[in-house]
Amino acid sequence: MKRLTLLTLPLLAVSTLVGCGRSSSSGPTYKKGDRIYQERILFDTSDEKAGNASIYLGIDKKVKTVKLGREEVKCGYKNKILTFSAKDLRNAGAGERTATVTFNDDRKASVDIFNATKFIRTAEEFQAIGASKTACEGYYVLANDIDCSSISNFEPIGQYFDEKDPTNYYFHGILDGDGYAIKNVTCSYSDSPIGPSGGNLQSNYDVYTGSPKFSNPAHQSGDNTGIFQVIGSSGVVRNVAFDNCRVHGRTIVGVVAANIMGRAENILVNSNCVAKMDTHFYDDDCNVGAAFGIVAGSGNVKNIICLTSQVSVLGLYEDYGPDYAGKDGNGWDHPAGSPANEANWWRFAGVSKEVPDSNPRVKITDSNGKRSNGVYAGAGKVWGQVQNSVGVLFAVKPQDKDSYQSSFSHTHQAINKPTSGDSDLGLIENCGVHSVSDLKVASTFTQYNFSSDAWVFQDGSFPTLVENINRFEIVK
Repeated sequence: MKRLTLLTLPLLAVSTLVGCGRSSSSGPTYKKGDRIYQERILFDTSDEKAGNASIYLGIDKKVKTVKLGREEVKCGYKNKILTFSAKDLRNAGAGERTATVTFNDDRKASVDIFNATKFIRTAEEFQAIGASKTACEGYYVLANDIDCSSISNFEPIGQYFDEKDPTNYYFHGILDGDGYAIKNVTCSYSDSPIGPSGGNLQSNYDVYTGSPKFSNPAHQSGDNTGIFQVIGSSGVVRNVAFDNCRVHGRTIVGVVAANIMGRAENILVNSNCVAKMDTHFYDDDCNVGAAFGIVAGSGNVKNIICLTSQVSVLGLYEDYGPDYAGKDGNGWDHPAGSPANEANWWRFAGVSKEVPDSNPRVKITDSNGKRSNGVYAGAGKVWGQVQNSVGVLFAVKPQDKDSYQSSFSHTHQAINKPTSGDSDLGLIENCGVHSVSDLKVASTFTQYNFSSDAWVFQDGSFPTLVENINRFEIVK
């Protein structure tokens, strides 16, 4: 537990070094006079009352120098505990920092420090991360579980219109959950059950008629929907659980993010989460995954556990839009012949996808050797890397085929959509799906290289993240 060189992780809220009544979720109440140190140095630069921060180094020598970045700083060193002043930490600025400690015998120790832009304590503060491009570039840690039930419809974090739109902005910051959870999120682009064609089919009719559920136009179409719309190439999300989070999009959906171009590590998606996609448009790129819809070429995902089987694409769906007027259908998917084909809707069915322009029509086989309608237990299509991750085994049933067993994810196969890359791309390494009963057996996870610093595996229970990874210790 006590390390000279800490993992380079975004660190969590720093509290007063000697606190009155300070307690952690998994530790004792601290009294005045206790000598307290953190396992990871975490500091809230926005908190003017934040106190000093200490860490145990375990070397019984005097300290010669401490450099925080390029600046030499004065630190206390007693009982093998190094203490940084709040002033020096604040002056170092927000972001990940490294301190180099040189002892009088010339041994060195490296201490990773995370100076947070803000500790997130409320649902409103969490929602505000997506309020602007600047906010999406901040460094955040969760100070506690974040209950989002007070927000009727959570607006995805980040903004994406299309690949070339100059107004796009993605989450390029860092969010470290410190083992806490984002809870009770409802994130839905549309709730229209009935449109002009009649029937009782899910549709985007409220969007089409100018009554969208999201306020940001970048989110209203439902294309790329998740708690994060896009995690950008510099973005990091880690050490966080998602509990009772329900995400509903039109195409490309994941509870955590629709699209991840950056990094994710130590993510738990609990069994009560829901990822629902309305239609895949028979398109190999439109996927729904429990955690992510797409892992882009620069995306790097590892140590993800997805416990939910509530991942689906609708069986029948009506899509509304002016572009459908004048297109001939076969009478089922759209009215055939003029003037009836001026209708502004098109009907889609959740069937297995087909190889583009194949004649006779050939069903797509994904990189797992299975037919697909875009439903995956962990992540949808992967152009980047997904490693050491686990999902739940469940049945997927397209309308045109008997059910098949879920896969954790799949990679890009050029033959299935050459316009998205004419080479096979993506790496899925050491990932698997297991039955619910197996996911309550600790040994199931041995092969997946999960860290005991971040995870708890216990027979008879689902895995959990270590609560309050930033443990505070007392030296007597």
